[in-house]
Amino acid sequence: MKRVPSTVVPSIVPSILAILVPLLVAAACNKDKAKPPSGETAAPTESGDKKAGKPPTFVMVTKAVHPYYEPCFEGFKAAADKYGVKAERVDPQKMELPLQVKSLEELIAQHVDGIALSAVDDAGLVAVIADAAKAGIKVITFDARAPSSSALTYIGTDNQTAGFEAGKKMAELMKGQGKLAILQGGLTATNLNLRTQGFKEALAKLAPDVKVVDVVDTAGDFSVATNKTEATLQAYPDLTALFSVSAEGAPAAAAVLKQQGKAGKILLAGFDDLKDTLEGIKDGSVAFCIVQKTFKMGWLSIEALRDAVAGKALPKVTDTGVLFVAKDNVGSYMDEMKKEFAGK
Repeated sequence: MKRVPSTVVPSIVPSILAILVPLLVAAACNKDKAKPPSGETAAPTESGDKKAGKPPTFVMVTKAVHPYYEPCFEGFKAAADKYGVKAERVDPQKMELPLQVKSLEELIAQHVDGIALSAVDDAGLVAVIADAAKAGIKVITFDARAPSSSALTYIGTDNQTAGFEAGKKMAELMKGQGKLAILQGGLTATNLNLRTQGFKEALAKLAPDVKVVDVVDTAGDFSVATNKTEATLQAYPDLTALFSVSAEGAPAAAAVLKQQGKAGKILLAGFDDLKDTLEGIKDGSVAFCIVQKTFKMGWLSIEALRDAVAGKALPKVTDTGVLFVAKDNVGSYMDEMKKEFAGK
């Protein structure tokens, strides 16, 4: 074997180093650039979960466990199935602000993509909705708005107008005379306050001789509404009418009136189409109910959240409308409402 002269080796080493050192420095620089600064996480790439086909998760958050929200979520879920997104629902156990705030905080921690919220309060939700927005979560309101918050839109009933229309109907049925008590499921809910405001405005304008003797807080609870109705009838023995601006009031009051033999003698009507309210319309203990288009609220909430995630601008308000349900249309109104989305 031929040996390399020792004088050749020193001459080769500088050449090799001249080639390798720049390559090693460049590799180190590129590695530093790829590494995020301390305390930060790398931005998601095109191959992240959503780009890999994982559908966005949209969550409906209600005020509390309540049958009113069943058709809302039915529409929410139907639209989610149509558009290939994941739909979930959270129901706080009671209609209380701290419980709804806690529900929202938990969803922020879960990094859901969007929230459709039926707001139990206005000012009390401002901070947590802002926190959700900072976390990149799109928040809209449906059914009950939080106008002071940064929620992107409201989808639901124009509550003041709906209350006014209800007041017109009651003024007509009361023939402009009598004493009436309003049942309201929580005195801080913006949507219910607007209904009561509109209702009173209609009576003041169209039936000034009708006296509103009280606005009774039923706390959104059937048993509370039952007890409060009994107490109201005792406090105002000459009461001629009851109207509920929230869903639990009419069926609870109907049960009390039937028990006391006053069904049909005291005029009763209210918002929303709970099963017992519809039964009351059929048996005559409830004169009418105002039905909000709850299926539509749920459906449009999914569409709004999809648009928000896609970066599209949303209208500030979408009025979903209401309709009156009485004996003549109690059996057909729901099919008519669902027809609107049958072709979608």
